[in-house]
Amino acid sequence: MIKKLLFTLFGLGFAGMVWSQTDSWRIEISLNDRLQLPFFLEETTQGTKFEESTYVVLNGKERINLNFNASDGDSIELSFKEMDSYLKFAYTDSINIRGYWRNIRKGITYPLTGSKGNYNRFSPTSNAETKKVFNSYGVVFGDEKDVWPAVGLFEQEGGHLTGTFLTETGDYRYLEGNVFGNQLYLSCFDGAHAFVFTAKISRDSLSGYFYSGGSYKTNWVGVKNEKASIGSPDSLTYLVSDEYDLTDIRLRSLRGFKKKLKFSKSPLTIIQIMGSWCPNCLDETNYFKEVYRKYKEHGLNIIALGFESQKTSKKRRKHLKAFTEKARIPYPVYLAGSASKKEASKKFSMLSSISSFPTTLFVNQKGKIVHVHTGFYGPGTGVYFDRYQIGIEQRIEKYIK
Repeated sequence: MIKKLLFTLFGLGFAGMVWSQTDSWRIEISLNDRLQLPFFLEETTQGTKFEESTYVVLNGKERINLNFNASDGDSIELSFKEMDSYLKFAYTDSINIRGYWRNIRKGITYPLTGSKGNYNRFSPTSNAETKKVFNSYGVVFGDEKDVWPAVGLFEQEGGHLTGTFLTETGDYRYLEGNVFGNQLYLSCFDGAHAFVFTAKISRDSLSGYFYSGGSYKTNWVGVKNEKASIGSPDSLTYLVSDEYDLTDIRLRSLRGFKKKLKFSKSPLTIIQIMGSWCPNCLDETNYFKEVYRKYKEHGLNIIALGFESQKTSKKRRKHLKAFTEKARIPYPVYLAGSASKKEASKKFSMLSSISSFPTTLFVNQKGKIVHVHTGFYGPGTGVYFDRYQIGIEQRIEKYIK
């Protein structure tokens, strides 16, 4: 049934022809009764077999390649390569689809619909003159009980808007959206994060709401500030004791064997405290893979410690192993515990706390922590990512020399 339908939709009935066609789909995920998260899905059909098509989720400059899992009846399933989630949908006609997004880690399913064509990410809400969004804002998220600072970074071309928010523990990845009159709309969807930001533009300020998933909502305000800054990620976590032995930390190998943290006689070891469920950790992993290849022969060692969200140790280990293989991580990866900052802080009791995944420790040849970096500014942060890379590699070269 599905092959017959798809041949009709995409003209694959011309036997023996090899061709390629790229289509853009605007997808909307219904996070709740009132909130829609839009994103773009790029479909490239090649050759005469449906399975040879490729699918890419687009968030601004970000491209997330999906795996074609299978077709089931009239439905198609596409999974995120590293994140534990998938999209499943069916074509209702040649230009419309209907289905759902399944977040396996959280056990939540959200319905979705989509249409083929070139659309705005968000549907227009006003015909009024498009207001100007400035490049940098000092931002505060939250209400009276829980607030945190951030820097809002934006680029606007007409009614099209991209950007991100930097916080003390990382960034909100690639955001894309639109400005209609004095209203701002941004979203990000990467298989794990489901973010929507709205705001009213008033001269030099912004005020609106931040939504994450279908249940979380908080306020945010921003004021134009080209020199906006937040606390240094190099000072949020620090040593509170000089009496510690990192080799006492207990782990499990991906094969299930009990281990203790061990160091080679490398002049520098980077310990990556991470989780496979964390897109910022994946961004950091992709960067560390490059760093490892560049400096491995010069004495750099990297060890990843995964704190996973599954209910049992066996399931955590199985999931972390699959993530390690999918991400093609070239350095050792171990299971350290459950996805809890409290548990990670207990394991690294010589530190003030583990306040974010990822957190990166730099350990010298004597097994002593010489530097701690909290969070990760990914490629969506532009110049901040560039500065981060320069700082990390300067620190590495200082020790391996």
